Amino acid sequence: MKLVTRTALAYAILTAFILFVFAYSVYFVSEKNREDEFYDRLDYKIIWRAEFIFDAQIDKELIKFLHTKNKKVLNEADISVYDSNSDLYFSDNMPPLGDKKILKAIKKKGSLNWADHKYQYRGILYTDDNREYYIIGRAIDVSGWNHINAFKENVLYVYFISIVLIFIIGFGFSYYTLKPLKDIIVQIRDISEHNLDKRVVVPKAKDELYELTQTFNATFNRLEKSFNNHRNFVTTISHEFRTPLSILIAEIELGKELNKTIDDYKTSLDNALEEANHVSELSTSLLDFARANYDRSQIKMADLRVDEVLVDAKLNLLNKKEVKYKIGISYTNLDDTDANNYNYFGNPYLLQMAFSNIMENACKYSDNHSCHVDINASSDKIMLTFSDTGIGIPEADLEQIYNLFYRGKNKNYDNGYGVGLSVVKQIISLHNGLIDVASVVGNGTTFTITLFK
Repeated sequence: MKLVTRTALAYAILTAFILFVFAYSVYFVSEKNREDEFYDRLDYKIIWRAEFIFDAQIDKELIKFLHTKNKKVLNEADISVYDSNSDLYFSDNMPPLGDKKILKAIKKKGSLNWADHKYQYRGILYTDDNREYYIIGRAIDVSGWNHINAFKENVLYVYFISIVLIFIIGFGFSYYTLKPLKDIIVQIRDISEHNLDKRVVVPKAKDELYELTQTFNATFNRLEKSFNNHRNFVTTISHEFRTPLSILIAEIELGKELNKTIDDYKTSLDNALEEANHVSELSTSLLDFARANYDRSQIKMADLRVDEVLVDAKLNLLNKKEVKYKIGISYTNLDDTDANNYNYFGNPYLLQMAFSNIMENACKYSDNHSCHVDINASSDKIMLTFSDTGIGIPEADLEQIYNLFYRGKNKNYDNGYGVGLSVVKQIISLHNGLIDVASVVGNGTTFTITLFK
């Protein structure tokens, strides 16, 4: 069932229930008013008949005859009169109305009203010449019942007509209300992998639909970015791997066909090994980049000390490099800082990878192969400053250094793949941190990482 129909139906059912309660309440009050009004008229007729019987002193048979004649034309009340000893004194019909139980109730209460499926009854205590009589009268409220039945039919007729109209109006209202949602669905269906740059038109009114379209557009932005990254990643990785693999294959074929001496074979093997190492380093870098692009919810976080992770990154970097790197670590305000300020909630492996990449870049692009790291911790954040005195980064390259596979004007200074800083950027973003860079060509570069607690 469509949402428009379901909404209109629910609206009609709810309104039908409310109208039913209202209509039934009106009918109930009207029926109660009819009943009370008829009891008042019945009481008047009973007293009038009693006065006619006791004051006029007319023969009882004549009274019955007149009552029978009037009853054919008018809706006269039948009465039965009992004396104080509960003996029948007069009755219009046989058997007489009432019984001893009813007479006791009339004597106790002074008056009594009751009804059956046809008649309404009223019993009163009547006094004449200081003698008590019990008078019970009954009659049919013909006009009242006719009016109340006609009223009930009209109410039911109006009720069902109203339900139909309410459903039609509710359907139109639901269609009008949900039409923007239908338009959004149509627009979303038109978006595919071939036109991910297309966006849902945002409504002017800042309501729930506005928030929904904003959410969809934000999702499409992330999808487009991810799709473009994936496409660029596949394109670039195929290009980056093609060169060393081609060289590796060429060296092997050359060694197979042309090499004649051991030195020739050794040279070919050295060249092939170098290219194989390039492929290995590139694949490792790309795996690191893939790990850095995980969703935060999929990464295991733990309590750690940032300075200990930094030291581990330093030791791992020094152990795997043949070139002697010089890495110094200092604390800006160690004497004034609580040791707990260095505690952080993050992933130690990823943070170690980020720190290692920055320190390696600093050492790689410095003539003295050195990097200095300064730690400044407080209760709400931890700042790490990585500085070197290397060749620096041109200002034109600063905005693009975090792009995957991007290498600036200093790419000829040393080998690289343009992956490291992309990995760093992703890792710091995963930890809700910030990374900033300042560089002067020829004087060095400073990276500042801020980790917020």
